[in-house]
Amino acid sequence: MNVCAQCHSRRSEIAEDYFHGKSLLDSYIPSLLDEGVYYPDGQIQAEDYEYGSFVQSKMYHQGVTCSDCHNPHSLELRAEGNALCGQCHSAAKYDAPLHHNHKAGSAGASCAACHMPETMYMQIDGRRDHSIRVPRPDLTVEIGVPNACGKCHTDRSPEWAASEISGWEGGDYKGYQDYAEALDAGRTGAAGAEGLLMSLAGNEGAPSIARATALRDLGGYLSPSSLPSLEEGLKNGDPLLREAALDALYHAPPETRLTLALPLLKDPVLGVRIKAVSVLAGVPKGNMTPAQVRMLSDGFGEFVRSQMVNADRPESHVNLGLAYMELGQFAQAEESYKTAMRIAPSFTPAYVNLADLYRMEGRDAEGEGLLRKAIDIAPENADAYHALGLLLIRQKNVPEAMNALGEAARLSPDNARYSYVYAVALNETGKTDEALTVLEEAGSRNPNDREILYALTVFNANSGDLAAARRYAEKLQELSPDDPAVEKLLNDLPHSGE
Repeated sequence: MNVCAQCHSRRSEIAEDYFHGKSLLDSYIPSLLDEGVYYPDGQIQAEDYEYGSFVQSKMYHQGVTCSDCHNPHSLELRAEGNALCGQCHSAAKYDAPLHHNHKAGSAGASCAACHMPETMYMQIDGRRDHSIRVPRPDLTVEIGVPNACGKCHTDRSPEWAASEISGWEGGDYKGYQDYAEALDAGRTGAAGAEGLLMSLAGNEGAPSIARATALRDLGGYLSPSSLPSLEEGLKNGDPLLREAALDALYHAPPETRLTLALPLLKDPVLGVRIKAVSVLAGVPKGNMTPAQVRMLSDGFGEFVRSQMVNADRPESHVNLGLAYMELGQFAQAEESYKTAMRIAPSFTPAYVNLADLYRMEGRDAEGEGLLRKAIDIAPENADAYHALGLLLIRQKNVPEAMNALGEAARLSPDNARYSYVYAVALNETGKTDEALTVLEEAGSRNPNDREILYALTVFNANSGDLAAARRYAEKLQELSPDDPAVEKLLNDLPHSGE
């Protein structure tokens, strides 16, 4: 599997040489079930090159490998049509109308049509979903993911398909990949997201890639309740889970990061060690003993070497710049960002990050030039507009700052943070009605965003609409029932007429 995964996966390379028999994470960091690449149930959304899908499958967890279906030299299938699946699965049981509920020989009787639906990329590249899953039109109804039935029955609704399947023998079977609710809740910030992610992270029967995704996503909800889940993940025998748990630790206080991540600087797997370096880089050195500082320094050398494997790519130098910034080594960070800009003059993240470094050094005048250049290069870059807006606020250039912040919110409507900041700025300039409009539109796209709901509560209360303020505060309490700050916010709101 790892031999094939070197090419057939979305991954970042961290070592020049691959050694057969070692962990994949000694040479590559495979992507998890990232939003935009996978739907929350794990189906492919963008090109994933098969590996991330296949390791979700029950077949993989039963020992099936790539070469069971594909000749490893010619890459041809070992058999055609349903006969390929018939190598393991009884044709009498599965290649029969009683199982697939379609006319024999029809498109719906194809194993791959139902269990490996095809998506076309770049108009020429037909890619089958290698997670080999049970069609779930009920999830289409619940959370909007696609389903195999809809590929053929384009004139029928997901509700119809869900109803049809529920009447089949075994129609209540959810399949092996039963984690859509947890990952969707984590992405959308739904009520109970933390608990659902904790449950998935601890489910030893779920695919590792799904458990690792849950661990990483827990970082956005980290609390004393979920911290033990990360501790368990850091001790797991699977390096993918250890690496993901470290990812979530970015959100923990420095002392927690130091305690939990430091031992993993000595992890046997390279991908885990360099992630531990990233997590620890921002811990104040005053919190460390001299021996711990030396451990981090040694690990940082390994981190630099891993990034230099792709020294021809600007992303690697931006990664180095970010790490140097965390370490407080600003001169090295500046040089890394400038190297990224030399390699790829159109790579705008380098400009935005260097401008942020200049902000930290009190060099906003230079940062402004960088951000304006980034906007010239990429006029649709919301990140550059947002950073420019904040810089102009610091310079007291409020009118132009408002234009920049508004443009960032317009260019990236799904970025709730950009809308929130723009709305706060509008409110500060006395344009509360406009601020509420921005927040309401952002809230319709991000109904579970805590910042948006908090601002809607406060702004409505200040403008006298206590009923609306209470409505938003109650929604916020539904999402965060144990948050004392939310409880206080709600209790401090007077009722209408008081």
